[in-house]
Amino acid sequence: MKVIVTGSEGFIGKHLCKRLEKEGHTVVGLDRNNGQEALYFEVEDAEFVIHLAAWADVRASINDPKGYWENNVVTTTIIQKACAANNIPLLYASSSCIHDWHLSPYGMSKKVNEETARDNQCGLRFTTVFGEGARDTMLIGRLVNNTAKYATNHIRDFVHVDDVIDVMLLLMSKDPSEWDLAYDVGTGQGYEVSYLANQICGYDLPVQQGDECEAQNNTANINRLNVAGWPGAKIDVTTYLKEKLGK
Repeated sequence: MKVIVTGSEGFIGKHLCKRLEKEGHTVVGLDRNNGQEALYFEVEDAEFVIHLAAWADVRASINDPKGYWENNVVTTTIIQKACAANNIPLLYASSSCIHDWHLSPYGMSKKVNEETARDNQCGLRFTTVFGEGARDTMLIGRLVNNTAKYATNHIRDFVHVDDVIDVMLLLMSKDPSEWDLAYDVGTGQGYEVSYLANQICGYDLPVQQGDECEAQNNTANINRLNVAGWPGAKIDVTTYLKEKLGK
């Protein structure tokens, strides 16, 4: 199958492209880092599209709502329309922020994405994705590298990138008419950030209140994925942290 992947040079995109190629698919990657803007998307003879390109920083969206609208809404709408016009199935990156979309321009952009989706198009509401290749500035990277300055009592559902790819491949294997409009993609298990930092990692970080733009709890409801045939996540973040820290 010929699959177009936008955001192919991003954290999730790189893992996805490698896995798709391993499974025997032909992958066409589009990424602004390669001079290929998803804004100028063309379906060509693709049989499937996975749209991952987006700006994804909740805090940054507060200061640049217009940029987030243009990158996350305008571009995604173009891709949704093109896929619908050519009857090409589309999986696209939504976010767990959809459940508290009013807290940030980023969450709002994902809410709009789900509202403008057509038939045979499915949103993937990623929780907090971690794994090899993620930015060191992300929470799990800062915990592994011991560069975190504080922790919060936010509850986060940390899902490994390999499990995220498993979900996408599962949905690709199904008739798009069987898809729900969107799926929460996480483990279904939430952990307090302060618990991971101070109990699991053994640090003694001060606990601070998080920003108002952040949801208190992003734990996924994976019932729909279970019904679709997903057996659940294979990698737990506590085990991952312990292994990385040699505990």
